[in-house]
Amino acid sequence: MEGKSYFSERLQSILFLDIKKERLMSLFNVFLSENIYMPVKSAKIIGKVKSGEELEEIPISFFIEGMFYVLGVDEDFKYNRSYREMLLSIPNTNSFIKGIIFNEVKQEHYEDAYIFLKGLVQLEPNAENFDKLLSLSEVIKDTDKNFRKEQLSIIERAKAVEDYEMPFLYEGILKREAGDFDGALFCVNTYISKGGAKTPEVLELLNNLKGITAYERGKELIYEDADSALKILIPLMEEYGDNASLYYHIAVGYRILENYEKAIYYLNEALAIDDALVEVINELGINYASLGDFKTAIQYLRKAFEATKSIEICTNLIMCYLNAGDMEQAKNHLDIAKKLDENDEIVRELDDIINKK
Repeated sequence: MEGKSYFSERLQSILFLDIKKERLMSLFNVFLSENIYMPVKSAKIIGKVKSGEELEEIPISFFIEGMFYVLGVDEDFKYNRSYREMLLSIPNTNSFIKGIIFNEVKQEHYEDAYIFLKGLVQLEPNAENFDKLLSLSEVIKDTDKNFRKEQLSIIERAKAVEDYEMPFLYEGILKREAGDFDGALFCVNTYISKGGAKTPEVLELLNNLKGITAYERGKELIYEDADSALKILIPLMEEYGDNASLYYHIAVGYRILENYEKAIYYLNEALAIDDALVEVINELGINYASLGDFKTAIQYLRKAFEATKSIEICTNLIMCYLNAGDMEQAKNHLDIAKKLDENDEIVRELDDIINKK
């Protein structure tokens, strides 16, 4: 949901009054070429207007409030250019709306406060106002994940403020939540390079992102360059020593390097942390099979297969039974594998091997 569509229904809470340009000239000292509709947000005033009270009795402050609100709700509204011109013609309108924003926040009307602030930054696009707007956007996003696109649009606008670092921190947080850890790390580093405060929370986020990106890089390298992958992953144990998946990936690296004993050690460490990880159990079977201990390998592989019914694990089991000389179980599991996927290439190869025997 983008900004305009996210708040579009809020225009229904606004009463638009057809005001003569001469009247607007007397109120705002601004010449307009046509009559325009003026917004009024206050429920109290809307009630008075609907009951037939004279327009002259409506305070100008309620028009000011309405114009800021419409600017925040819909940036493409027909009369926004005129609204901005009128708001700029009156002294202290920004201070006035800041008071309203303060009261809205105090009453926990966060979306209304955000809308007023979004209108304000069109007239006063400075770091102080964007700080408040970004902070409110984070509050709203925490209760409504659909707000994320709206928040991103504000972040992009805030980046245009000179020497302003905060949008990069908020963007980093959003990217981290979306799983883009490399992007998040880049944003947080940008925030710091632009002079952002290294608070304990920021440093914790930075270290966390460094650890995650190193972990992801290590995993990507395992099958391409296991030795380099281990040099990245092993140091992470100091900080992430309770992460079973980290031990698992280290074990895979050692298996690829044919150091099966060390792989088994790390797999057992992973099981000690989480004994329900099927990939760890399967990996133990593969390593014991690589050591020629087919009996132990079969125990682990059977357990993994019972949990997953994976064709890959089933074919590993068949090969272990063949190497262990148990033709009966090899044939039984070949039948099971055929039921799972008779067209699997390895299943067909094993079928040829067993049939020849």
